[in-house]
Order: sequence, then C-alpha cells, then structure tokens
Amino acid sequence: MIETSQFLYQLWRDFSYSFCKIDNLAEVAVFFFLAFVFCCLRRNSPRKKLWLAVAYIFPAVLLVGFSLTQALFTNHCVLVFIPYFIGMALGNMFNASKKLHWVLVPIMPLLTYSVIVFALVYPPVFYPFAEIVDEPLQDVELDEAQNADYEIEMVLEDAWGNDSRIITIRERNDSVFYRAAYHMCSVESNIDSTQWLPLNSEKASAAAKALKNAIEKYEQEYYSDEIWDGYSVRIAMKDYKRKTSRQLGLSNASILGMRGAMAIEKMMLDLMPPREIFTALSSYEVAKKCGEKENALIQQVETGH
Repeated sequence: MIETSQFLYQLWRDFSYSFCKIDNLAEVAVFFFLAFVFCCLRRNSPRKKLWLAVAYIFPAVLLVGFSLTQALFTNHCVLVFIPYFIGMALGNMFNASKKLHWVLVPIMPLLTYSVIVFALVYPPVFYPFAEIVDEPLQDVELDEAQNADYEIEMVLEDAWGNDSRIITIRERNDSVFYRAAYHMCSVESNIDSTQWLPLNSEKASAAAKALKNAIEKYEQEYYSDEIWDGYSVRIAMKDYKRKTSRQLGLSNASILGMRGAMAIEKMMLDLMPPREIFTALSSYEVAKKCGEKENALIQQVETGH
C-alpha cells in the first residue's frame, strides 16, 4: 500500500518535472498573450467586430489543423485552448487604469499552466519499484558461513552489464572483512579477488552495521516514471545467525527519486572502493571497448569466421 507521504512526494516530483519544461510553458504563455491582445484590441479599438472575429478564427483554424493531423488528443493539443480562452476573458475585462489588472497579466499564464500540468500528472500511476526476495538460507549457504554473522554482496553496473563493480562485506565477532571484484564487457574478468581483507576502520564497521539495518528495514517503494535506460544495483544479504537471506533490486533509484533505496545506495557507495581502483578507463572508454567487441562478435557470426 502506498503511504500518503510517498504519494504526495511523487505527485510533486512529477508536477515539478513537467512544470520545468520551458517549451510547454512558452506555448501556454504565447496562447494566453495572443488571446489577451486580441480581446484588448477588441475592447479599445473602433474595429471591435474585426478583432472579435480574429480572436475566434485563430483557435478555429488551430482546431481544424489539430483534427486533420489527428494530434488533438494524442499530444494534448486541446489543452492549449485553456490558456487561450482565459486570456480572452481577461482581455475583455482588462482596464489599463487599474494596477491589479496589470499584476494579473503575468500571474494568470503561470496559474493556468500549473492547472494544466497538474491535470496531466494527477493521479500518478504507481508501479512497484524494488524487487524484494526474502528466503531462508539453504544448508549449503550455511556451511559457507565460516562463523560469520552476516554477509552483504553489492553489485553496481551500467545498463548493459559492461562496467560492473562488486563488493562483498562480511562481519565476524565485530570484525568486518571485504573482498572486491570488477567485470568489464559482461564476461571479461579484470579483477576477481577471493581474498578477504579487513576493514580496520571503526567508521567502516559502523557503516556496515548501518547498511545491514537499512536493508533489513527496507520496504517496497513505488514510482510513476518510465525509465528505459539507467544503471543497475543489486544487493544480497545473508544473515547467518537468523538463517535468512534478502535480495534487493534497486536499479535507477536516484533517477526515480526513491528515497529509501537512495539511502541504501549511498551507504553502499561509501563502502565500495572508487571506480579508479579497478580500472583506469572512463565509463565512455569502457562502453566503446565493449561495443567494439560486440560488433566483432556479430561480424564473426554473420561471416562464419
């Protein structure tokens, strides 16, 4: 069930993202301004009927054009008529001698735009964000415990799995150990350490415990955006004392604004060695190298050589 705070947070997030699309804002302001000018001229010009005709002919031409291109509802083109007719109403009432009327001129397009954006994002459609799997530990996994209290494996990689950092931490008798691995181009193993190294820092030990606690308490979050690309975060925790395991899939948390997952992700990154420790190549260079290898494999398959 979605909490009220998360619903309001996601609604505001979607609204603010949509509001900041300057092209849409400019479109609303232009339509409001045109209607306002047409009706001001109708009120203050001797050719009242001419400007009234222009004020109504303009949206009529747009309506025909939108209908012919079948863009009226598919691209929300019909919504541009809202600021237009509000502009007409204010233009008909505008009195240059009244200061309040001048104040309303810049406010009304923004207010109208806010109403339109709110109508587009409300109500947000929510999808479950995290993948959460809770299971009992198998006997084979318990045999590998080596008297450890718990173990957390964390994986951070790009959308294609070409740039993967893996760190595993393990606590035993208040001592924390770690091992790290790095994989490039999905199958190419660059660094794959099987040796457990101590984390001597008390700060690191406290951070590991805080991460374990956050993973245990993490609950399902929901999002309303559609993300087609991004990055991947996977966490697997084995609690040897409780004989339980928890796996979390928290991909694209920072892109989607998932606060609980982002907090876990930050703790994970604080414990993970920087990327430069594993490779001197930049993310772009890794992507280019892996792309070249994939193209070579495709050509090999196509030519049979």
